[in-house]
Amino acid sequence: MRVQLAGRVVYVVNAAEAAHRVLVSSVFDKGGPFMDTARVLVGNGVITCSNADHRRQHPVMRPAFHRDQVAQYAPLMVECVAQVVGGWREGELLDVEARMYGLAAQVVARTLIAAPTGRRAADTMASALPVLLEGMFRQLLVPWPLLHRLPLPANRRFRRAQVRLELAVGEVIAQYRAGEAPGDDLLSLVMTTGDGDGRPLDDTEVRDQVLSVLAAGVETTASLLAWTLHALADHPDVEGRLWAELDRELAGRAPAFADIERVSYTRQVLTEVLRLWPPTWMLSRVALEETVLAGFTVPADADVIISPYALHRDPGVVPAPELLDPDRWLLERVTPAQRQAFMAFGGGRRKCLGEHYGMTETVLALAAISSRWQLRKADTTALRPLPRLSNSQELWIS
Repeated sequence: MRVQLAGRVVYVVNAAEAAHRVLVSSVFDKGGPFMDTARVLVGNGVITCSNADHRRQHPVMRPAFHRDQVAQYAPLMVECVAQVVGGWREGELLDVEARMYGLAAQVVARTLIAAPTGRRAADTMASALPVLLEGMFRQLLVPWPLLHRLPLPANRRFRRAQVRLELAVGEVIAQYRAGEAPGDDLLSLVMTTGDGDGRPLDDTEVRDQVLSVLAAGVETTASLLAWTLHALADHPDVEGRLWAELDRELAGRAPAFADIERVSYTRQVLTEVLRLWPPTWMLSRVALEETVLAGFTVPADADVIISPYALHRDPGVVPAPELLDPDRWLLERVTPAQRQAFMAFGGGRRKCLGEHYGMTETVLALAAISSRWQLRKADTTALRPLPRLSNSQELWIS
C-alpha cells in the first residue's frame, strides 16, 4: 500500500513473500527515508551503504564475524557479563536498559574495537545512542532542516551527543593510526586490509565503519536483552523452564561457547523476543527500476518500507502472535512461512553480518544472568514499545 511519510510517498510491504523478494532482489537497493536518516549517524558504513559499496566493504568485515572468531570472543563476553552482574545486590533497583547498554558497550570494546580508547568510544556510544536515535527519528518525521538547526533543547542535546561521539571515535582512529592498536580485532583488520579492492581506507571511511559497529553492536544487543528480561518478569512459566534448563546444563558454573548448542530453550526464548520486539523495527529500500510487487506497480526511485515488527505479528503466519511462546521455534513446529516472515536480522545479501556474534553474546549473557538472578518489575505499568529503538525499563533483582 502507498502512504505519506514525512512528505514522501512510500510503498509499505505487508506480506512476507513480497518483503522477502524486496530483500533478495537486485531491483532494490539500500535507501529510503529511514536509511537516509541513519546515515546522519553512521555515514556510509557497511550497514547503510549501497549494494555497490557493500560488495567492497563486506569481504573486509566478514572474517571478524566468522564462527571461529566469535568462539574466541566468547570468554571475553562472559567476563564482561560477570563484571556487570557482579556488582548487583539483592533488592537493588536497576535501570535494566542502561545496564544492558553498558554491557553491550563493554563487549564491543573488548572484542571489536579493542584499543584503550575503544572502551571510551563504546561507553560514549552507549550513553549517546538514546539521544541520537530519538533525534534522528524526529528528523525523519519532521523533515525541515531549518527547524532542527534552531537552538531548541532537543536539538542542543542531539548536537552535544553527536560531538561527544565524533570526538571519541576520532581518538580511536588516531590511536590505531599511531600503531597503538592490538592488531587482532576488527578495526585493526579493516585499517590494514583496506576495502575489497585493497585500497586503504581514509579516516572518514574508517569512522563510518567504527560508528556502524558501535551502533549495531550496542543498540541491538542491549534492546534484545532488556526486552527479554522484561518478558521473563511477566511470564514466570517461561522463566521457570529457562531456569530448569540452565540448572541442568550449567550446574552453577558460568556459561561457555560450547554450551550454546545445549541451551536450546534459552535460544528459543531469545528468538521469540526478537519476533515480538525486533530491535530493527523498520527496513527501507529504494527501487532501482520500475517493477511489479505483490500485484502493484512500483515506479523507479520509489521508497519501499518493510516492518519486521508488523510481519512478525501477522496472525495469518504466526498463530496467536501476541503470545510469548518460545516453543513455536521448535524444529517440529516452525513453518516455512514463519521462517520467511522472521526478519529480525534482515535478509538476502544484506542480512546482518553480526547475527552469529550477537546471538552468541545474548545467549551467554542471558544464561549468566538468569542462572544467578531473578528480576521483577518495580512498576506494574505495562510497557509500550515506541518506534525509536529505545525503551526504558526498571526491574527489581532478587
